[in-house]
Amino acid sequence: MRIDLPQRDLHLECESHGDTRHPTVILIMGLGLQLVSWPQALIDALVAAGYRVVVFDNRDIGLSSSGPLPKYTPPSLALLAHLLHRHFTPPYRIADMAADTLALADALHLDRFHVVGISLGGMIGQSLAARAPERVSSLTSMMSNAGPRTAPWPSPAMLWHFLQRPPKNADFDGRLDHFVALMQALGHVSDADELAALRERLARSLRRSYNPAGAARHLMAVIADPDRSDEVARIRCPTLIIHGADDPLIPLPAAYHLARLLPQARLEVIPRLGHYLPAAALPELTRMIIEQLRSAQTTRH
Repeated sequence: MRIDLPQRDLHLECESHGDTRHPTVILIMGLGLQLVSWPQALIDALVAAGYRVVVFDNRDIGLSSSGPLPKYTPPSLALLAHLLHRHFTPPYRIADMAADTLALADALHLDRFHVVGISLGGMIGQSLAARAPERVSSLTSMMSNAGPRTAPWPSPAMLWHFLQRPPKNADFDGRLDHFVALMQALGHVSDADELAALRERLARSLRRSYNPAGAARHLMAVIADPDRSDEVARIRCPTLIIHGADDPLIPLPAAYHLARLLPQARLEVIPRLGHYLPAAALPELTRMIIEQLRSAQTTRH
């Protein structure tokens, strides 16, 4: 459903699963990915555990609007400026995307809610928990960091792969092959069934929407604040940090840095996990998240 946010001058596409009377978990997806990227098994498990689950397209991706776009540095020049430690003007920042999420919660009449974010979604969740502590009951930050300069960068080969776009003249199958290869590399996907599920999910996303310019602006939001450590250190809600031991995009030291900033947080490192949510890992990940949600509710009461 489309949720209009006139105070933000944009609209967000969202879905609600489960009983609206139950405690709400807002899932925030990563860079350039749509709400359909969340595994349905994870959503179903959270609903079965007694939670309402809200998923949505971040601004500038999927069926959500971009919001107002002021004059900004072109993405290629912004990336060069970031590498040279020079200033550039982003179209929006992670804090703006956190404010979008809070406005969505307001529109859904959510007083308090849990946040689960992955990659860029984890960064958005961190900013939201720091800026609106009275609203966020708990935070689960997965495969994320406190800014690109707070941990090692990926290898040059992986970074090059991540930054590449499909050729402009690529047809649907060409685009699909490009993104399957990228996610396969990020997630170390080799299992045939997992690869087939990945391909189906990405095909669904591409048929739903294709907005490479929005994904590029998401990346600009990430690099616009290269070190958010001071903000992250203000988080006081119960926090779970989940990271893959073999994450090639956001290497594991990023999770250790978050844990140092948040001594009250629990850190879980998943062996052999990359930057992806494979079906084989979902039972363990779901168990950790549900434990975190229930523990936070018990602590509050």
